[in-house]
Amino acid sequence: MDIDIDRELDSVAAKVERTSAEAAERLGRFGPVSGRASSGDGGVTVEVKPGGLPTEIVIAPHALRQGSEALAAQIMAVAAHATRRAGGAMHAALAPVLGPGGEKHLASLGYEPVDEDDSDADYDNPLGTPPGRLPGRRR
Repeated sequence: MDIDIDRELDSVAAKVERTSAEAAERLGRFGPVSGRASSGDGGVTVEVKPGGLPTEIVIAPHALRQGSEALAAQIMAVAAHATRRAGGAMHAALAPVLGPGGEKHLASLGYEPVDEDDSDADYDNPLGTPPGRLPGRRR
């Protein structure tokens, strides 16, 4: 059995073009894909693009009272949460286009579905409760 390489390459190129166009159309409907998360007390809010590039970091005045080490840890933890959400948004946009095989590739890039109960309310300071503050209480 002979294989027509040119025909096979044309077929693959056409499939890539169709998939690319469908992905671009879906992303156009979704708008800018990003992830946003906040600390449980609302002291730190981070927005990132897929892959984790920060586009906005907001620090409330009360968050500055916890000290630089705790604030840095909180920013990193909230940014990681936002990155998971951005990956989930990218997965939701592209998984239907790419199908089951594509989902493995999305996962390898860190774009995985996010749990429906993904909430900022359960956020804990990664360094524990700040001095002078009782666990579970918010300012």
